[in-house]
This record gives sequence, C-alpha cells and structure tokens, in this order.
Amino acid sequence: MYNVPPAVHVIGSITSKHGYKGTLHIRWDDEDLIPEEGDFLFVLIDKKGVPFRILKMNSTAELVELEFIDTEEKAKELLGKPVGLDQSLIPENHLHTALENFTLEDANSPFKGVITALKEYPGQLMLHVLCENREYLIPYVEEWIRETHIKSRTLIMDLPEGLIDSDNYENHEN
Repeated sequence: MYNVPPAVHVIGSITSKHGYKGTLHIRWDDEDLIPEEGDFLFVLIDKKGVPFRILKMNSTAELVELEFIDTEEKAKELLGKPVGLDQSLIPENHLHTALENFTLEDANSPFKGVITALKEYPGQLMLHVLCENREYLIPYVEEWIRETHIKSRTLIMDLPEGLIDSDNYENHEN
C-alpha cells in the first residue's frame, strides 16, 4: 500500500548550518507551533515533506539537530528549505482563525484568491474565497492541503478538477 505524505503546515525555514556536525539554525515563523525534541519536523524537499526526528534543540529552539543530518555536507543540502509540521497536528482553532486574509492557491491551476472567511455549514467547513470579484465556496478538506505558509500567508491546496472552473457554471447551448 502506498503511503501519501501528510500535508505540511510550514512554520519556518533552515537559514544556516552551525558547526560541522550537521546542526541547523532554524528561523521559526510561528512561535506557538515550535515542536519539541522527539517530534518529527518535515523539511520540504522537491515540494514533498520529508520527516526528520528532532534529536536535540538549544533553549531558544534556534539550533536543531535532526536525525541522519550529522555532517556539514548533509546540513548544506538543507539550507534555505522550509520546515513544517504534519497538518493534522495543528490545533483546529489555531489554523482556522489564522486563515482569514490568506491567499489560496490551487497547486494544479493558476487560480489565486483571498480567503475572506471560514464558516461552518452543516457537515462541512467552507472557505469563502474572493477571486476576480467572484466569491467561491471551497470545502476545507485537510487531504487537499499541500502547504501552509505563515510568513507569506499562503495556503496551497490540491483542488479537484472543475471545482473552481467558471465554465462549469455557465449555460452553453450547442
């Protein structure tokens, strides 16, 4: 069976290496979500979240040692990469209140809109998204979320084909 990687909620990035034993300096964008030793931190490599267990952190959580990153060369390969947590581990209230005014991008199309609200409907949480003077209601489905970037306030989703295609709403007569 194929394991689908989790959606990654980006919470920072690797800014530099520290020393020669693979220790990394991480700039955190969301201080409320900094993981702890023993947790998994996902490094975005080729747009995929690759999990690394956190072995050690200093008291300010800026210097981090990750499992299998134990040389200067391995650390250099990760410089500039975003880091994040499994989307399902983010407290629901933390993410939902923070999503207003985020830009929503579809990973499969040029669609880009602004999230104006997140509202609970019977059986489904819906994103209200404004794009080119039109409001779209898009179901908030965790499996569709690919990345969340706090600093740039961007949510990238894998939206199903046809969900935001305005041609589907037009009446075409042959």
